[in-house]
Amino acid sequence: MPLRGDLHLRGRLEQGPHGLVLRVDGGGVWELETRRRARRLVGSKVEVVGHRAGFNGLVCEQVWPARQPRPRAPWINVEYVLAAGLVGYGFMAFLGGLLGYWL
Repeated sequence: MPLRGDLHLRGRLEQGPHGLVLRVDGGGVWELETRRRARRLVGSKVEVVGHRAGFNGLVCEQVWPARQPRPRAPWINVEYVLAAGLVGYGFMAFLGGLLGYWL
């Protein structure tokens, strides 16, 4: 298995002791780091694309039901929008405090 780059795996998604695991068709078990939406697919055959993390860890980019076309990735990531909003709010609060001090 390569240490870098994307991995595309297919197997059965199961609930493990520390989160979701993927039992690969050819043998092997991967511990997955996924979003909550993947939990609805527990018990079914899935395909996973992600980056390797450690010995048997996989940080998932996408998880979808097997034998279906890969869904398009969202063009905007909600986490980035929330982070940008928080930074913008902090900046505006800083400017407001500066103006209040000088006036």
